[in-house]
Amino acid sequence: MAPPLLSIYVHIPFCRAKCLYCDFLSYAGVNCDFCAYVDAVCTHIAVAATDFVGYEVVTVFFGGGTPTVLATADLARILGVLRDNFAFSADICVSIEANPETVDTKALQALRRAGFNRISLGVQSFDDRHLQAIGRLHNAKRAADAVHEAAAAGFDDINIDLMFALPYQMLADFAKCLDMAVNLPITHISCYALTVEDGTPLAGNAELLENICNEEADRAMYHLAAQKLAQVGFEHYEISNWAKAGKTCRHNLGYWTGRQYAGFGAGAHSLLNKRRLANTSDVNGYISADFAQIVLEELDIKAEMAEFVILGLRLIDGISYDEFRRRFGCEMTDVFGETFARLQKQGLVAVGENGVCLTKAGLDLSNIVFAEFV
Repeated sequence: MAPPLLSIYVHIPFCRAKCLYCDFLSYAGVNCDFCAYVDAVCTHIAVAATDFVGYEVVTVFFGGGTPTVLATADLARILGVLRDNFAFSADICVSIEANPETVDTKALQALRRAGFNRISLGVQSFDDRHLQAIGRLHNAKRAADAVHEAAAAGFDDINIDLMFALPYQMLADFAKCLDMAVNLPITHISCYALTVEDGTPLAGNAELLENICNEEADRAMYHLAAQKLAQVGFEHYEISNWAKAGKTCRHNLGYWTGRQYAGFGAGAHSLLNKRRLANTSDVNGYISADFAQIVLEELDIKAEMAEFVILGLRLIDGISYDEFRRRFGCEMTDVFGETFARLQKQGLVAVGENGVCLTKAGLDLSNIVFAEFV
């Protein structure tokens, strides 16, 4: 019998500066001993590993925050402790997020030697005006240089995050960013609209809010991304993600298809044995070995089915009747047939012989579709 598959997420909640739009668990200029935090993560991994005997780890993802504010030796140490305590698959994908200003050639080479084989660079824009407006520390040149340096260091799986609907951004501006992006040695693009989250500095900045484009322009930028990326061989495989052949983000695909995952680090989440769990978000508490996890949700069968549909519909190929039947022992149309029929009538989903997927209109109104299953 094949071993159960597992993904691992490691949260590094530190940044050099907090972006104006960010509502993630991250701290800039925090009074924290990075070495003590790394010690805590490594201890937590070793303590928890006994619960995962028999599992095969297929992806590891270091996210944040900005993981690369830590020394590369510390990042390598955490990855080494994971490797020593868990069974890694032979073709494991090990990803790390980085901001362009936190890496250089030497650091990228060290990360590659340590075993990281995929990197995700938080570029967001190739226009200095827009980068400054959202509080990013790098400029366009540094972003492009970081991509080239990553490729030279041996990374052949490089993602960049690119944002649209930024303050003062016009469609022509975004078109230039896309043109610059596709001429870099990247294999994957995560392209998403700026969202204004309550409590962020952006939400309290009237001038910036006044200069964010309307919904029509937002959608025009999204459609332009889909058009331009398709023309140069990027497959649109998830609402906000495009990849070259064979370079989809395997870690995120695990989330979208319901694979179990274990989270290490302050604030990291896990999905294990039908329970959604969270580590303490108190960094100092975590450093003091508070590894107890809070149970956020016990997933009953109804919640599992709804989550399967919501996450699966994020994928351009959608969800299959066969997979639903395999997981739940019943027909998807028996459970959600009326909802699918209503959404199909509205032109938001396509119901086919093998499954259900979002239409082009559904991609634009995906949150409305997902709300039907909550």
